[in-house]
Amino acid sequence: MTDEFQTNRFRSYSIIILDEAHERTLRTDVLFGLIKNVLVERDDFRLVIMSATIDADLFSNYYKNSKVLYVAGRQYPVKIFHSIKQQEDHLDATLITILQIHKEEQKGDILVFLTGQEEIENCEKILKDTVKFLPAECDTLLIRPIYAALSNENQQKVFEKTPDGCRKVVLSTNIAETSITIPGIKYVIDCGLVKVRNFNSRIGLETLATEPISQASAGQRTGRAGREGPGVCYRLYTEEAYEKLEVSQSPEIKRCNLTSVLLLLKASGVEDIFNFDFIEKPAKSNIISALEQLFALGALDENGELTEEGKLMSVFPVEAQFAKVLIKSKEYACSNEVISILSCLSVDTLFNFPNDKKEEVTLALKKFNNYEGDHLTFLNIIKEFQSQKNGFDWCKENYIKFRSIKQALVSILTTFLFQPYYVHQDVQKQLIDLCAQNNIPVTSTSKNENILKCFLSGFFQNVALKQTDGSYKSLVNNQVVHIHPSSGLFLKGADCIMFNELVHTKRKYMRNCSILQKDWLYEIGGHYLSRNSI
Repeated sequence: MTDEFQTNRFRSYSIIILDEAHERTLRTDVLFGLIKNVLVERDDFRLVIMSATIDADLFSNYYKNSKVLYVAGRQYPVKIFHSIKQQEDHLDATLITILQIHKEEQKGDILVFLTGQEEIENCEKILKDTVKFLPAECDTLLIRPIYAALSNENQQKVFEKTPDGCRKVVLSTNIAETSITIPGIKYVIDCGLVKVRNFNSRIGLETLATEPISQASAGQRTGRAGREGPGVCYRLYTEEAYEKLEVSQSPEIKRCNLTSVLLLLKASGVEDIFNFDFIEKPAKSNIISALEQLFALGALDENGELTEEGKLMSVFPVEAQFAKVLIKSKEYACSNEVISILSCLSVDTLFNFPNDKKEEVTLALKKFNNYEGDHLTFLNIIKEFQSQKNGFDWCKENYIKFRSIKQALVSILTTFLFQPYYVHQDVQKQLIDLCAQNNIPVTSTSKNENILKCFLSGFFQNVALKQTDGSYKSLVNNQVVHIHPSSGLFLKGADCIMFNELVHTKRKYMRNCSILQKDWLYEIGGHYLSRNSI
């Protein structure tokens, strides 16, 4: 750790408060380590760590037996009921529990924790079909889903006051564990499962798998029933199963791609990555994989030292591969188009897919599709949106999430650590300003080839070739992969595909895909890809 980092970053602070420490995000874990060095160097510096379900001993030991202060919460009592036996179908058990509560229990809204959008939509559909047959004396069930990909307009409905003669049922992912508080909730149904992302550094694959929650998460879910008065939590798993749960969820730093974080640590003066004092150290194989990727991108030299290009990459608050693309946009004279596309990729999804209007959505989005792939499709959408006088109505007509596109173009960018000077600017303006400050002129091109080559400069490791049987194999690690159904290239395909990420759900899917010319591979990624591979 360099003195310059401490002086420039923490000189103005004598106390730092870190809240929601139990969430153990990638960035907070890195911050814990960086601040620990400051505590050693400064006697006048104080750190306060707060959390509702923190592993206090872990943090206390990490910070040299620091004091632990317990503050009683204001939560009302919550009765907990566990299943008598293990449920074979948690979705079926959820539906039965909802209806039993509605028929037998006093008034009060119900919050249901499910694993994802697909489960929520299935549960919503079945409930809407079932409530038609409820006894006349029963109140109406008001079904309100909430998940990340839902439009902002529909998300806000969960916070509306429940009308008289109704009981609200909120179907949620774990977004409702800590991120939001929904008024009126008296009953919680906890399926005991959550979808978790894990990164396999050996094959460069991110998986999205359904796993049991932790005891800490179970406690957070239970607590949602006691915010406004006494409540009840129905856990759809046995008490014995609860006792076998992990105390807390595995921290993100142990299950994600570390490339961008290691780049920022290097840029912040951390020379010895392997001996950096993480609160919980990630696997050595993950660190090695990330360093190898930084070397392939030209951010590190053969001695593991940060190159000039690596220093420039660390300036941009985006993933390392995207930072490389931004830098190369100067060479390909397409920085304006690259910034627009990156703005779209910075949000979860631009598209709204109502379960009952999938055909209409497909037809609406066809008008934006570019035959060369998703990156140029995003560019078409941005250009069309910016030409509209009434963007909200246009988004509604075209099944595009207004909040997401505004977040990409006009709202606040959640940056990586250590870029505090740019937090309150919109995505496009932030990237444009950073380009200008680093001698990357904002230029435009009419050549799609330049844009795709520019993206390939950062994603030459993310290429798949079509096989004689019609399947695809990744160029690196030789895995059988598939184009994601959300891609404009789904069911179309091409001989050579570039993708931004590889995710394993039911299959190994390539997301955000574009078509490449095969001879570009050696031209741009020849330093990494051998002729035999291509």
